[in-house]
Amino acid sequence: MNMAIDYSSLLTGEQKKQILEQRIAQYAAEGYQHEINKQIAQSLGNEEGVASSDAALALLEASIKVHQQELAALPKE
Repeated sequence: MNMAIDYSSLLTGEQKKQILEQRIAQYAAEGYQHEINKQIAQSLGNEEGVASSDAALALLEASIKVHQQELAALPKE
C-alpha cells in the first residue's frame, strides 16, 4: 500500500510564504511576457498567437489567485 506524503507538513510557515511569494512573482513575470507576446501577435494579425496568449494568461490568472488564497490562509507568525 502506498502512503502519500504530506508535503505541506515538511515545510515551515515561513518557507511556504516564501515559496508562494516567489511563485506569484514568477507568474506575474510570465503574464507580463504573455501580454507582450499578445501585442506582437495582434500587430501581426496572428489570431492563433493571440488565442495562445489569452489561454496562457487565463491559466496564470487562476494560478495567481490560488497562490494568493494559500498565502492569505497561512497563519500569521
